[in-house]
Amino acid sequence: MMRSIPQIWSIDKLLGEKLIIPDYQRPYKWIAKNIADLILDIQKSIEESRKYANFKYRVGTVILHENENNEYEIVDGQQRTLSFLLLKLYFNPGFTCSLLSTKFSNKVSQKNLHDNFTTIREWFSSVSDKAKEEFCQALENTLEVAVIIVGKVNEAFQLFDSQNTRGRALYPHDLLKAYHLREIYDKYEMQNAVIKWELKKNEAIRELFDLYLFSFMELGQTREMR
Repeated sequence: MMRSIPQIWSIDKLLGEKLIIPDYQRPYKWIAKNIADLILDIQKSIEESRKYANFKYRVGTVILHENENNEYEIVDGQQRTLSFLLLKLYFNPGFTCSLLSTKFSNKVSQKNLHDNFTTIREWFSSVSDKAKEEFCQALENTLEVAVIIVGKVNEAFQLFDSQNTRGRALYPHDLLKAYHLREIYDKYEMQNAVIKWELKKNEAIRELFDLYLFSFMELGQTREMR
């Protein structure tokens, strides 16, 4: 049975869990602009917390698949989670968690992780110690995520589909990719599939959907209605 009732976790609690990044995940693609937006978002939450007692600020949803080893595979929310980890490591260099054992073999992930940590370090280089402490407190107490945990990976993909179709607009092939990867059970086949998907150009695939696949599906639906 799908456990789809969200749990509310602080950022510290999230990072403290046995999180792993599954092989089918895309590379870490957040860049300096995304980090700047995240920091400004946290700054906004800090300003609001000064006005209201026990103020909490929701920063999104994370979908986790609990595997047979009692580890939580990140299905949705990898970009934001890793970015919070970079912030945590800046403020607390001695911080340890399971994600730190992840081997990022993808060059894009390696570069963005390095560059984003540099962005964080430069951003806070001229910030007062008091302001830094407020950011630490925000990670511990103010910021929250809605966490959905499921026991089967196909259920996690279903939630990923519905979560994203209700939220930001996705390319049609993003959902096709999710359905595709859901049916692959061999680890190496899945890794190769992820690489192939990432190499595709969004514009070309979007044109394929707009000009051919959508028209074909609409034609099929019309025939069924007759």
